[in-house]
Amino acid sequence: MKKSTPVLLAFSFFLFVSLLLTSCRYNGNVKFGYHHSDRYSVGDATIEQPISDISVDWFSGSVNICYSDNPEVRIYEEADTTLNDTLLMRHYVDEEGKLNIQYCQNGISLNTKKLRNLNKRLTIEVPRSIPLDEIEIDAVNVNVDIDSVASRELTVDGVNSNVKAFYPTLPDEIHIDGVNSKLVLHVPITAGMTVDMDGVNTDFQSDLPTGKTGKKHTLGDGKCKLDIDAVNCSLNIKTL
Repeated sequence: MKKSTPVLLAFSFFLFVSLLLTSCRYNGNVKFGYHHSDRYSVGDATIEQPISDISVDWFSGSVNICYSDNPEVRIYEEADTTLNDTLLMRHYVDEEGKLNIQYCQNGISLNTKKLRNLNKRLTIEVPRSIPLDEIEIDAVNVNVDIDSVASRELTVDGVNSNVKAFYPTLPDEIHIDGVNSKLVLHVPITAGMTVDMDGVNTDFQSDLPTGKTGKKHTLGDGKCKLDIDAVNCSLNIKTL
């Protein structure tokens, strides 16, 4: 991983916030914008198409990804207030099998206080029979829970967000870019992982014994590669 300096991290943070939520803009309000908005459907759904990846852009609230015994993927949301059509989530499956989920209608602007009061809670139920390649989450002020759902890769870009993941089987790769965020991984006692943390004011804790070389922490055989670029973030590895 390329080494970062505080200046580069600050610049990266500026770019990250600028691009977060697929070109979300902040000017007193939050403006939501994303490509191919005409392809998205509105609201809760049962996804019958085959999927290989999940991509979520979410602002304030929570995202829960879990297994179910249903034959199809189910997505649904709850909120602390009634949602009109513009505030309902959007979703579509692209030609490569990626399920894309957006927080609300494309092009609208919302006051940040209203966003907090909405407290939208997204649940994604995945059949156990579906092998996922990647789960990708862009999150601002979001609590993310991944409950035992396996994937080859996990990527999270988070600001003021908390990520909690239970992994009986670890991904091959985990990539975290975060500001003021926390990551808690629950893993088997036999887990193998190489953790490369690069950032400012980061904290690493582990219930499992680790070796350290430079900024890299190694657990077991080091098979899972976990890269973190962060400012004011923590990683806590706990046993299942």
